[in-house]
Amino acid sequence: MWITLGVVLFALIGGGVYAFMVMGKTATDSQPQNQPSGGDTANTSSPFIQADFIDLDKIFSVSKFRSGSGHDFSGNGEKCRSMKHYFAPNWSQAGESLRQANNGMPPGPNGKTDINIYSPVDGTITGIQAEKSPIGEQIYIQPNLAKDYTIRLFHVYKNAGIAKGSVLKAGQKIGVIGQYSSTDIAVQKGRNNFISYFDVMPDSIFATYIARGVTSKNDLILSKAQRDANPLQCSGENFAKNYDSDPSSGNYVFLSGYTGGTGTESNLDTPSSSSTPAVIGTPSDSASSGSSGGGSGGGAGGGGGNR
Repeated sequence: MWITLGVVLFALIGGGVYAFMVMGKTATDSQPQNQPSGGDTANTSSPFIQADFIDLDKIFSVSKFRSGSGHDFSGNGEKCRSMKHYFAPNWSQAGESLRQANNGMPPGPNGKTDINIYSPVDGTITGIQAEKSPIGEQIYIQPNLAKDYTIRLFHVYKNAGIAKGSVLKAGQKIGVIGQYSSTDIAVQKGRNNFISYFDVMPDSIFATYIARGVTSKNDLILSKAQRDANPLQCSGENFAKNYDSDPSSGNYVFLSGYTGGTGTESNLDTPSSSSTPAVIGTPSDSASSGSSGGGSGGGAGGGGGNR
């Protein structure tokens, strides 16, 4: 009898352990698998970027998602933060002199030292819009793999033949920016929700950033909690102060191995406060203005502002 009772007890205990393990695995499997690197769960998506949108070798710095760079560009119920990424070459006295001679605007492309801009996805151009600051145009791309998203590229001098309705292949050159100019990229879902470009970039492409000294995607993304704990001040769509001129603001990640050809050898890999990127940012490319109709005057999914 005691042997029979022992067998029964062993079976009950073993069954309980098995059930606990199965339930635990099911609970684990049900957790979101594509949470954004910034620690936010409101916007999740599988990576759909298929190529980097820029010639990264010529880029010296990348602004962080939710930084204080440029101007307020916010959504998702958040305010007073830049929910996109600026990509900038290194500051140089030559570039600064040209900007001063051009009413503060960087000179346009010269066909020799330009920085190439590519389509980051297979997709379709749903809108092209003039920028209020006379520096290139804003291009809206709907990815084939994520048609509820819109990728917005700013201040691009587009190639001939690039127009609304153009069907693009990932990695296809669609335009350029000038040697002394910056550009920015936003990833938008619906009318006014933004996620980081890097949250939808696969590791195979992000490896290029790792090679340039970035340790993880979190280096390039401030979480909502981090930004809320260190709020910025805004006046309308402008930041109340020039956070880019404040080296303690932590707006940018500086890349190693810069080969853009501006600046001096001494300040390429160890940037100082004097290597602040010259960022294009005026309240003309707002996050929430525009309509959902696309076209040359707006982008698909709304947010047709132009800065």
